Amino acid sequence: MRYPRKLGSSAAPLPRKVGLRGAARIEETGQVAVAGDVRFARRELDCLGHAGLDSFAYRQQAARKLHQVVPYDAVWWWTTDPATSFFTSGMFEPHPNVACRAVHVNEFVEPDHNKFRVLARRQAHVALLSDATDADLKRSRRYRNVLRPEGLEHELRLALVSESTCWGALALLRATDAPDFSTAEARKAAQLTEVLAEGLRIGLVMGAIATESPSEGPGLIALDDDDRVLAITPSAEHWCRELGQKPPALPEAVMSIAACVRHIDDGADGEPLTLRARMRTGSGRWLVAHGSRVQQGTAMAGSTAVIIEEAKPAEVAPLIVRAYGLSEREAELTRLVLHGLSTKEIAAEMLLSPYTVQDYLKSVFEKVDVRSRRELVARIFDQYYWPRYGHGDRTPDWHGSPAGLRDSP
Repeated sequence: MRYPRKLGSSAAPLPRKVGLRGAARIEETGQVAVAGDVRFARRELDCLGHAGLDSFAYRQQAARKLHQVVPYDAVWWWTTDPATSFFTSGMFEPHPNVACRAVHVNEFVEPDHNKFRVLARRQAHVALLSDATDADLKRSRRYRNVLRPEGLEHELRLALVSESTCWGALALLRATDAPDFSTAEARKAAQLTEVLAEGLRIGLVMGAIATESPSEGPGLIALDDDDRVLAITPSAEHWCRELGQKPPALPEAVMSIAACVRHIDDGADGEPLTLRARMRTGSGRWLVAHGSRVQQGTAMAGSTAVIIEEAKPAEVAPLIVRAYGLSEREAELTRLVLHGLSTKEIAAEMLLSPYTVQDYLKSVFEKVDVRSRRELVARIFDQYYWPRYGHGDRTPDWHGSPAGLRDSP
């Protein structure tokens, strides 16, 4: 897939409610005979993914199109950090006040069926909860503790994987008065997982970064074992708002990290483990959250501390390489271009012919949507390095390329 030369930015008005309640939804199934065609939906979702939307706007509009193919009463849709599988942002329609803590504990701590991380490793990235439990839904903690209290009965889960990388997690849900998802509907959904993953992947590299707002320093959130906020710094409140949450409500990544930190052992050497997740805000800034347990002998011993701060280029660069879909060789070539090497020098460095180097360059240009080396350098520098320049990060290396896009010595 390639990026369009000119990216759109406006989004169509969104409905206040995405889902339809049982009987009302079933009565409308006759209206989606044409729109429900999977090939048609895939083309529409592909166009939407290349419309220049960030991941938040993309999910809202893609959910409407997905509903035409597989009707549902509620949708829970997360972006994930490919390196850790932690949730980094969530969209919940039509019920925004989902029991987030229970969801995170179930996904990252408790044993249960159809975990997204498991689905991502399977050949088929889609699964029905009724199949996994042999139609005895009470065997699932998620059903007992999360779905049933929300008035939801049936669950169809999708791990959104593209080229072996999981970019998101999607749960389609139906109410107690609606029929279960059918095997045919699960097959339809399976045919859309890759194009939905592509939309999330592209959303990570779209959109301008709001450099006009001042940067904040690291922020600290201290949580008890029930995820109640014990203490929070002003900077942490700022970053939470950037991520669409106003404390005491907390971002998805913070909830994911806190749930895991409380239930893991210390490292092999006795040192406390620190978990991390990267995320992008609605304004385009990249943040990193890392958490650990507060050690004994302090005022807040036994609590969980999560620090949120703006990510450094070295922390974001590997994710950007994945988001653009660059292969290992293409990423290496991009690094050498950023270093200012000529085609002949790149060929010698990578042990390739100059013609092969040109072929790799064409592929990189197409994936990043640029037409020259100069544009390639400008795109990466402007979007992922310059917004952090002057904030105490590593300076460009001696070749002049952005820090983090060069191999460690």
